[in-house]
Amino acid sequence: MRRNTNFILREIAGENILVATGKAAEVFNGMITLNEVASFIWSNIDECNTVDKLISSILDEFEIDEEIARKDVESFTNELIEMGIVVE
Repeated sequence: MRRNTNFILREIAGENILVATGKAAEVFNGMITLNEVASFIWSNIDECNTVDKLISSILDEFEIDEEIARKDVESFTNELIEMGIVVE
């Protein structure tokens, strides 16, 4: 799993926003606001490259139950994959 390089994370007015650039901007209209955990996932997805490694990193960084972390990571990464923002 890796990030689509046509999407970049920017901080705008104190919010973390995922923005389409290049060819992705031609087909993806809009921006995605990310919370702290989603921003962490985005920033670490290339390095971790698997759901299990992402979950482990989240558990190290945040005080969260493993079951909740797994559910959230799987849901979020599946959405990103469906939208083409993350490539398997």
